[in-house]
Parts: sequence; C-alpha cells; structure tokens
Amino acid sequence: MPKTETKYLTSYKTLLDTFQTEDIPNNIVLSLNEKILLDDLIKIVCRKFIGKNFDERNNLISFNAEDKMMESVLNECSNIGLFSEKKVVVLKNVKKLLKDSKLSLLSYLERFNPDTCLLMVATDEILDVDKIFSLDLKEESGGKDHRKIIDKNVKIYQVGAFTESEMIKWVKKKFEGFTITEDTIKHFLQFTNYSFDEIISEIEKLQTFCYFSNEITKDSVNLCNGIARDFNETDFIKAVIERKKEVALRIYSQISMKKDVEIFLIFLLSSAFVTINKLFDANVSRLQGWQLKKELKLWFPDQEKLLPLYKSFRESINREKIGSAFEYIFTTDKLLKTSGGNKRTMITSLIDNICNL
Repeated sequence: MPKTETKYLTSYKTLLDTFQTEDIPNNIVLSLNEKILLDDLIKIVCRKFIGKNFDERNNLISFNAEDKMMESVLNECSNIGLFSEKKVVVLKNVKKLLKDSKLSLLSYLERFNPDTCLLMVATDEILDVDKIFSLDLKEESGGKDHRKIIDKNVKIYQVGAFTESEMIKWVKKKFEGFTITEDTIKHFLQFTNYSFDEIISEIEKLQTFCYFSNEITKDSVNLCNGIARDFNETDFIKAVIERKKEVALRIYSQISMKKDVEIFLIFLLSSAFVTINKLFDANVSRLQGWQLKKELKLWFPDQEKLLPLYKSFRESINREKIGSAFEYIFTTDKLLKTSGGNKRTMITSLIDNICNL
C-alpha cells in the first residue's frame, strides 16, 4: 500500500489562510474527505479567484470523474471564446480517471488556461499523486516527464485530521455572531459524534433556538438536543439515577406532551429502586449474565443498559436512603391517583427528593 506523501500535508486552518491571503493557483489537487470543509474551501477559492462578481451559476462548474466526461471538463477549462470569463472547475474523484483521460488532463496542465482554476478533489485517506496522474506513462506521451509538469503547474494539498483545538476553533467560527465559551463548545461536541454533518445540523438548530439571546449556553445545548432527539422513559430513569435534575425535568416535559406518562414513570422508578435494593444482597450482586438479568427482572427495553448505573448508585447510597426513595415514590403514586393536584409539581418534587438522597 502506498504511503501518504506527507510533504503535501497541511492543516485546514493553514490552507484556509493560504487561500485567503495568497493568489489562488490555477491547478489544485485537494485531498479532503469532509464535504462540509470542501464546500467551504470551494467558496473561498471562487471568491478569491473570480472576485466580488462571482456568480455560482455562471462561474462554478462541477464534474465527477466517474461520469467519464473528460472532454467536457477540458472544454470548460479551456474557456475558449471572445468574451470568456474566469471560472472555477471542480473535478471530484479525480483518482477515478481512466488512462486516456489522465493523458488528456496532463496535456491541459502543461498549457493551462490562466482564466480557469481547476480544482481536482481526491477523497482517499491516502494521497498517491503518482497514481492520480499515472506519472509513469512516458511512452504513451512521447517520453514527456509528467512529474515536472505536475511539480511546476499543480499545487497539491492534503488536509490532515482536526485536532481538538482546531475543531473548537472551527465550531466557534461557525457560531459567529453568537456568544459561546470553549467549555460550552466541548459540551456541544459530545452530542455530535464529532461528525461534521451532525455538527453543522446542530449549529443551525442552536442558532435558531438562541436567535433572540445570541448566546449559546450549556443549558441551551441540552435543551435543544432534547428537542432534536426523541427521548423516552428509560432516558428519564437514567437521568434520575445519575442525579441530573434538570435533564430529568426536560425529558419529562418532552415525553409528557406526547402522552400521560406519570403513573408509568412511577412504576419504572419503583422497579429501578427494587433492582438497586436487590444489589445490596451479596448473593445477587455476584451473579452474571442471564442469571443476573433474570434475578433483577430486567425485561423492559434498554433496562439492561441501566445496570452499570444501578450498581454505581447502589455504591453511593445506604439502605436507609433506599427506604426514603420508596417512601417518596409511594407518596407520589398515591397523590397522582387520589388528588387533583398539578402532576408536574408532583413529579418535580419526586425528582428533587430522589436526586438529593
């Protein structure tokens, strides 16, 4: 397997600065597999190369090498005409070009059009310039040294993976116009799986959600994430066991709008604390796998995933407090079934009492 040619390696920030401050090369190979970042870089190249009169419809043309339209690509690049304009031509998946197309491309690169920026995109994790241009095809082209053509007329960049610091700066830039701290960005990223597509989607939701305040806080991240995600009763139990009062209240608020869940939540909380209480028994806590699941009656969906949290909660509490939890649950259950009081107030009080144990 060929090794990445590290001489072309650069950071996204460095490349961004290069495109913004220096002249845009006429011929670029860009190794990058994140569409979000690629789209940003293409916009910058277009605005810098073409100028303030850039019109995406007329000045930006995209092709995919898999479509085998090399003649059309080169016609656009040549831009032949009396009233020709500057343009940016994007050729994606350049490594998929066939041999004849590579030879045609090399001929163009030897005598390129100065009014065209040809941006060739490779999305492989490993950048192999020799393979992209078939630089060993001397015989088919009259013995020309293609490597000299590439070295002279083509700028090659491979964008490396983001560090945590680079990711934070990139996200902060995307939140331009909003106040957001570095700690909040780190918290926000936990909800995105560090996927650029998810990050952009969640940023757009937060910008809408915080439109009037112009400030992104951890609370707004949590709340917006709750709106974006379909929480269920198991998430509620998890939040209570982890003593996350605000999270539990937000999840309750969301699921209570869909259905009358209070009695079912009481049942689930009661079951959870019966399980925790059983873990005080050494004979139970040493069981494994199916035997433990059967003994603890972990039948409901996702309940088995809560077991590590039950064990952790058990280690942080004593039997007296377990008794208090059962008392809180029983009292709330009775009030819900016999009184006409505010259900939200009852559940809020129950959450507060249990989380304070």
